[in-house]
Amino acid sequence: MRLKIEAVERMMRERPAGTTLEEALEVFEVFASGTLSDEVYVLDDVSGKRIAIAPTALRDKYRRG
Repeated sequence: MRLKIEAVERMMRERPAGTTLEEALEVFEVFASGTLSDEVYVLDDVSGKRIAIAPTALRDKYRRG
């Protein structure tokens, strides 16, 4: 599944403060990509886990403590 950055930002604004990107996307982990710029990719089964790949800046903005 591909999500536009604008949709992810909107989703994060609707969540309580402190919500991580992992929680909002319901994934095990969000990996950073220096080449992505306008989309987040959600992959359903990578070694049995749901993960996401996001632009580095977005991932860092909502990174777990």
